[in-house]
Amino acid sequence: MRILAPALAAVLLTSPALAQQRPTERPGARAELSGGVEYQTGDYGTGEEIETTSITSTARVAAGRVIVTASLPYLRVDAPGNVVAGSGGLLGLPIVVDPTQPATRIRRQGLGDLRVGAAVMLPTGPAVDLAVYGQVKLPTASRRARLGTGEVDYAMGAEISRTVAGVTPFASLTYTVPGKPADYALRNSLSGQAGLGARLGRSVSGQLSYGYSQSLIPTIADEQLVSARLAAGVSRRLSLSVYGNAGVSRSAPDVGAGVQLGVRLF
Repeated sequence: MRILAPALAAVLLTSPALAQQRPTERPGARAELSGGVEYQTGDYGTGEEIETTSITSTARVAAGRVIVTASLPYLRVDAPGNVVAGSGGLLGLPIVVDPTQPATRIRRQGLGDLRVGAAVMLPTGPAVDLAVYGQVKLPTASRRARLGTGEVDYAMGAEISRTVAGVTPFASLTYTVPGKPADYALRNSLSGQAGLGARLGRSVSGQLSYGYSQSLIPTIADEQLVSARLAAGVSRRLSLSVYGNAGVSRSAPDVGAGVQLGVRLF
């Protein structure tokens, strides 16, 4: 069982990490549909509580060493009106602050941004696994409701890992290039993650990781986050993943948790 780092899984599944078979283990294409619910809360260094709930649908196709995904969330946000949700990269902060908008607290909901990603597992031999990946965020979320920036974002990165006796240490780097909204400036962001995954049973895996991400805007500090995940194969076609995270910096969410159910089509 291949254990993916959170950054790579963010491209492949656009959700927290979920254990998957290595693309080269079986011939032919594989396809999966999944749905998940995630909740996060914190002030992200703004001094105001921000609550975000997302329900995300994801399609994933793997063929040989290549994996392609697309995901679309439905968002519900309870936050000040100047907070723009869903703006981070693969690890980046989930919000930015629009100084042109009032800070009156409002609730909004609607479709989020469509994210399309791809990853390639490189042929490096048995010693290590190396993957390169990329993601494009398309502005399908309402900019007026501040569920997105209304701009196209890009992210790219690489992950290295090695599995020995069912234990997988990993490290990854991701570079995010956000779009340029007319009313406020966003800067490029570099993020990194490191952690340890382990096979806990025939169809169960666990993972602990630490992530650091530069903020997209100068007024919010960089993010530091610790995450944990447990994934299991319920049956040959069903998989279940539960996860949680906690911030170790003021700009990160205080806590977050989610669950995801996947159905393999073929």
